[in-house]
Amino acid sequence: MLITELPQSGEIKMLAAGLARGGTSSLAAAIQQAPRSAHPLKDLARCSDAVLIFEENQADKIDQSLAALWEEIPDHKTAFVALVPRGAAPIIDSSYGDPVTAFFCSSEVFARFADLEIDCWAQTLCFAVLRAIARGDIEVDCLLVRQVPFLRRQVYGREAAAKALLIPHRGEAVHLRAALAFAGKSAGNSLTIRVGLDVEECEEYAAFPAEYPGVEFVKFSPTPVGPYVIRQELAENSAEPLLALQDSDDLSCYDRFAMLSDALAETGCDIVGSHELCLDEIRAVVQPVRFPLDSSAALALCANHALLHGTLMTYRSVFFDLGGLSTDLMIANDTQFLLRAHFNSRIRNVDEFLYIRRRHAASLTNRPETIFDNPLRRRLSSVWTRDFEAIKRGELKIEDSSLRPLRRIEPWRTERI
Repeated sequence: MLITELPQSGEIKMLAAGLARGGTSSLAAAIQQAPRSAHPLKDLARCSDAVLIFEENQADKIDQSLAALWEEIPDHKTAFVALVPRGAAPIIDSSYGDPVTAFFCSSEVFARFADLEIDCWAQTLCFAVLRAIARGDIEVDCLLVRQVPFLRRQVYGREAAAKALLIPHRGEAVHLRAALAFAGKSAGNSLTIRVGLDVEECEEYAAFPAEYPGVEFVKFSPTPVGPYVIRQELAENSAEPLLALQDSDDLSCYDRFAMLSDALAETGCDIVGSHELCLDEIRAVVQPVRFPLDSSAALALCANHALLHGTLMTYRSVFFDLGGLSTDLMIANDTQFLLRAHFNSRIRNVDEFLYIRRRHAASLTNRPETIFDNPLRRRLSSVWTRDFEAIKRGELKIEDSSLRPLRRIEPWRTERI
């Protein structure tokens, strides 16, 4: 085992280790015994089967996890595993943890990153590698997030129901490419991907159907129609018993769809989501965001952000029994759906990070006209919260409230490409 201290690692020492598959050395012992000579990072990749980057004070927890982590990298596949310290989920609303600095990856992945010669601090190395993966500069078979200590490999159910992944897209083509690449590599083979293009010109996407065989691409016009029109339309044209959502600038982890469908079957809930790992390109950090495990219980206490819409999986029948998505607005109707769903469904999150959300300046939640705290969002939140509480008190019916499904009046067209 080769161990080196990363330069400019600050008060908390950042270490890099080159590991051999089948090795029995204790990480903690190696830290104490191995000389802290500065091995070039390329040497770690060249002389090992996997590379581990971690803070020295995390050594014990990661040491406990190494046996299970090795099982996450099959011999014939490459992997990148972000390592999040295990923590408690919140009771109400989402909660942000400290930035993630540790990861475990195949030596091939780290060698490709080293070849890019990206200049970064030790504390932002995890961000730099994950961003390069998200940009398509590094190809990875299995993109995963694991909480440490991680003691047992995840086992997925064998009999997975067919599911449709619905992706609205308006933005950069490179983001959609990444979303499709990782969704297409997911565990299991029961996923149909449908993409709704909300773009003015389709020339840039003309080759996509040939590049991504099996993915269905539908052009919506006149643009923009917004993500909720697209999700609703794609859902109506999906016969699969399960529906999953995703934003086109985000990434699904390798095990996302298998774990969510297992959770629906095992818990008996109607809607399930997960925690997210935020790839924050504005602040150059990777940050874990946890959500309440019992979203229904959280919403029973107050209106809150108890589930990230992009992580959602549900039964098609449940989605339409709840009225589907309102399509009258370009923003915020995911919140309206969640509040409405509270009254007639059981909602949970799995205690895993299965979704990587990319935060960047051009996203809807960061543009000045659609930012989280803009006047329209504040007004909608006030009205929806007022009616949500009135419905809980029995003073108002959903069908008479602002939470009822509302449809876009202006017509739109669709065209397969």
